[in-house]
Amino acid sequence: MTNPKGKTPLEKYNDAVEELLVKQKEYNDMPNKELKSAKNKLERVNYYQGLVDQLFLSKDDVVLSDTCKSYLIQSYVLSKYGRIREVTTKQMIKGTISEEESIELFSILEKVPYNKNTERISNEYICGTPDLYNGTTLFDSTEIIDIKSSWDIFTFLNNVDEPYNDNYYWQLQGYMALTGAKIGTIAYCLVDTPDSLIEGEKYALLRKLDVVSEESPEFKKELKKLLANRKFGDIPLQDRLLTYSIERNDADIEKIYQKVEKCREYLFEFEEKHLCFSKNYRKKLNLVA
Repeated sequence: MTNPKGKTPLEKYNDAVEELLVKQKEYNDMPNKELKSAKNKLERVNYYQGLVDQLFLSKDDVVLSDTCKSYLIQSYVLSKYGRIREVTTKQMIKGTISEEESIELFSILEKVPYNKNTERISNEYICGTPDLYNGTTLFDSTEIIDIKSSWDIFTFLNNVDEPYNDNYYWQLQGYMALTGAKIGTIAYCLVDTPDSLIEGEKYALLRKLDVVSEESPEFKKELKKLLANRKFGDIPLQDRLLTYSIERNDADIEKIYQKVEKCREYLFEFEEKHLCFSKNYRKKLNLVA
C-alpha cells in the first residue's frame, strides 16, 4: 500500500485544479480584458483547464511503488520457483520467539486470558492470521489485536509520540476486512530478549572488545550495559504496554482491493516480459556507425 515516489495522479489533479482556480481569479479580477496581459492570463487559464481535463481521466489510477513491485517479484519467485528471499534480523527473531510472552503480558494487563490465534483466513483478495481477537469466534469478533514485541525500551517508547505506523494501519484494515471487526488494535509490548539472542550478542561483544575471556573487567562492564538494555523485569508491567486502536474504514479496504487488482495486472505483465526475455535471450543489436 506504499505510495510511489513523487505525487500520485490524484495529487497532480488537485494541484492543477488549485492552480486553475488561482489563474481564473486573477483573470476575472483584471478590469480590462483587452490588454495583452489579460490575454496572456487567459491563455494560462485555458492551459490549466486543458491540464485539468487531461488529469481528470487518470486521477483515480492506481500506481504501484517500487517497493511494492520488488515485493511482487519476490512473490512471483516464490509462486513459480519455490524460493524465498531470506531476510532475518534479530528484531524479527525476537518478535517471533517472544510472542507468547508478549501475549501473556497483554492478557495480564487487560485481565483477559487471550490465546494466540493460529487460524489463517482469506477472501478473494487478501489473507492473514490475526494474533488475538475479542469475540466468541474470529469471524464474529468486534476487535482484532496484533502483538508487536519491541526490541528494546528505546524503540518501545518511540511509539508514545508516534504510535501510528502506516504499515500497521493497512495490516489492521486487512484483518478487519477478513473478520468484520470494527476495531483494530496494535499492542506494543516490552518483554525480555530471549537468552539465545543475548548469547549471540555476548559473543559479538567479546570479539569486538578483543579481550582474553568473559572475566575481563572491560567485558563485564559492557555486558552489564548490554543486559540492562535486554532485560526489563525491573520495570512495572503497566509501563511495558502501549496500545493504539483504529476504526474500520471500508473506503480504505476498497483501496486495498483495488491495489491488489493492480498488483495482479503487474504480475501478469511481468511474467509475459520474463518469458519473452527467456525465449529471446540473444538479441540483435542495430549498431550505428
